[in-house]
Amino acid sequence: MTLAGHFATHRLLWSRIILIGALLLALVSEPPRYLPHWLAESIELSGYALLVAAALWRIWCLVFIGGAKNNELVMDGPYSVVRNPLYVGTFLGAIGFGLAMALPYLAAGLAILFLLLYPGTVAAEEARLAQIYGERFRAYCARVPRWIPEWSLYSEPEKVTVTPGRVREGILDAMWFLWAFAFVEMIDVLREYHILSSFF
Repeated sequence: MTLAGHFATHRLLWSRIILIGALLLALVSEPPRYLPHWLAESIELSGYALLVAAALWRIWCLVFIGGAKNNELVMDGPYSVVRNPLYVGTFLGAIGFGLAMALPYLAAGLAILFLLLYPGTVAAEEARLAQIYGERFRAYCARVPRWIPEWSLYSEPEKVTVTPGRVREGILDAMWFLWAFAFVEMIDVLREYHILSSFF
């Protein structure tokens, strides 16, 4: 089994391992000294913006998928512009975390890991959906891009039915990005008062 295939089978476990590794690296690292202060601050602000955008984006996705049943293909809202909007949100959040820490190499590393591991997961999921929905899903794939949103395709119904429990779980899941924001701020405070030392 390939690394991507193994990740596709154990995605949640490996995602948590990568998250813990990123948190530990952020704890012992500081922004590169060669970065001018204004550039480091700009990188941090762009990271914060991406973390907030990732959280809101994933919550928006949950509004549309949070009431979908197993035999229902969701093609409205964010799913009308990109086939894998939840993963797009994860990608934005991963990059945002590295940038919010003013650690460009962490942002790049997380982006590379995502690009290596998630396409296999998506391919497996799309193969399963093609088996379930057949030509309807294949037509959807032909029309809607896999990764980069095509906003001219956007459509939404007047009403969406949701399952509160699923939406609540999705909101808690999306909150990881906002907790990452709080983690970054906590690290900054600990460093400012010389409570936390950096090794890199």
